[in-house]
Amino acid sequence: MLERLLDAFLDLNSRELIDVRGVLHRLHIEAIKALWPGLERLEESRRTRSLGRSLAVLGPPLGKLFALLRPTDGKESALARSFHVLGDQDDGEDPERFEVELLERRMKRAVAEQKVADALEDLARHLDDDALATGEVVIGPGLAALDLARTIARQNASFRAILAPVLDDFRAMTKQARKGKKPEAPRPEPPAPEPI
Repeated sequence: MLERLLDAFLDLNSRELIDVRGVLHRLHIEAIKALWPGLERLEESRRTRSLGRSLAVLGPPLGKLFALLRPTDGKESALARSFHVLGDQDDGEDPERFEVELLERRMKRAVAEQKVADALEDLARHLDDDALATGEVVIGPGLAALDLARTIARQNASFRAILAPVLDDFRAMTKQARKGKKPEAPRPEPPAPEPI
């Protein structure tokens, strides 16, 4: 019962409100991107082989090590100085110094970004699922309406002219589907004809 009420409520959204929500979602996504300057996009081959995938496993011991190497009261420990041999590998400012603070900030950023990515992935899954579920409730009656439109067009010349653009698109889509090609985007809607 509650599910039916929720579905009815969701169906009350106007076309304009749905358009506004789409725009707002895109603005939110852009705002999230702006919060993370310097976002890097990897090619798929690099993405699948990236050592960054190991951060989830190696993060805890690295965090403990970096905490030990962090300067205390502005002074580096003898232990921390022992790691300066790696100074040219941390991609920092000083190749003579192992920049622990820089690595800690990068690790913190990567962990925070992953949390955001996980939340967005979860949201994307929900949106995908809802798009499929909503599409399901459109396709059943929609196909019946297209079939009825064909029948009406065969029986009434006036309606045939009005329905021609719809049926032409449907026929073209069906032909391309039979050929195994991706259907073209529907043509723009013609102006609405005068009511009969």
